[in-house]
Amino acid sequence: MGKLQALLHIDEPGKWRLTLANAKNFIDDVGLDRVALEIVANGPAVQIFDAVENDADQEIRVLLKQMQELANNNVTIIACRNALKANSISEDLLPGFITVVPAGITRIITKQRDGYSYVRP
Repeated sequence: MGKLQALLHIDEPGKWRLTLANAKNFIDDVGLDRVALEIVANGPAVQIFDAVENDADQEIRVLLKQMQELANNNVTIIACRNALKANSISEDLLPGFITVVPAGITRIITKQRDGYSYVRP
């Protein structure tokens, strides 16, 4: 059986904990070798990356660490360039494990066309 392909879409800052938990639960349930997973952040959800430059509180540091761990396990974490610009967040300040795409909506639609299941926690 091939990999299960999923795209988790997050556009609300308060949904990071749930989204990352969904990603971890998915991997734990089916096994890392059977998962192709992307997390696409657009809209206000990208504001978490502004905390990288600023003094992030403990919760944000934990979330960023969880993102790093997922990225280390071949989960692609995407940030929308349009959303970054709209929130005045410099791409240069993003953690190295974040991939920036021109438009999150295009990434979501393209991945669905490629057979990824869309999940919005």
